[in-house]
Amino acid sequence: MSEQNEDPKEKLKKFKPKKKKLAVLQEFLDNAKSYDDKLMLVRHLTEREKNRVLLVIRGMLSEAIKNKGKVK
Repeated sequence: MSEQNEDPKEKLKKFKPKKKKLAVLQEFLDNAKSYDDKLMLVRHLTEREKNRVLLVIRGMLSEAIKNKGKVK
């Protein structure tokens, strides 16, 4: 019975996906100096955060298209 009296917002919170922390150590970000380290970091990020990487690349491409005819 207590479920029927529960606030609808509380019910929605149960079904929302929980935000996961980015599983990359800050130390690794700071210490990735060689090309191989940076490449490994990028591969790791794209495997774990495909949608976020896609959004970043899409945003970069749309900005490049907007600024194509402009001279800095």
